Amino acid sequence: MINRLITSLVLPISCVPDSCIINIYEPGDCIPPHIDSHDFIRPFCTVSFLSKCNIIFGHKIQIVGPGEFIGSASIPLPVGSVLVLNGNGANLAKHCIPAVSYKRISVTFRKMDKAKRPYNFKLDSKFQNINSSDFSDAS
Repeated sequence: MINRLITSLVLPISCVPDSCIINIYEPGDCIPPHIDSHDFIRPFCTVSFLSKCNIIFGHKIQIVGPGEFIGSASIPLPVGSVLVLNGNGANLAKHCIPAVSYKRISVTFRKMDKAKRPYNFKLDSKFQNINSSDFSDAS
């Protein structure tokens, strides 16, 4: 997936991910309003699987009940979609996932700022000193 994200120009070569979070949602699960840590370089992206849902954005997101939120914008995330967060959408606006109706999986790829990496952090050897010629055609 990383190869496809880079060769399709979804993520720039400067943001080859070195971390990944896999969220598995059961019906009723949600992610509360938050801004992703600035320890991660922008942009980063999330890929959605199994079922569609919405993501809500806003400078202030109102919590109206368990797993229910109101923000400035609600954007659908269809199955197989890739959401890229950058700029104000990543740095200033909070985002959240309201309670899902069906099982869902999301995979978020991010690159950690070198100065913020944990002590003795080691990149996977195939991603060290990477450049655009290291990626094969996306087909």
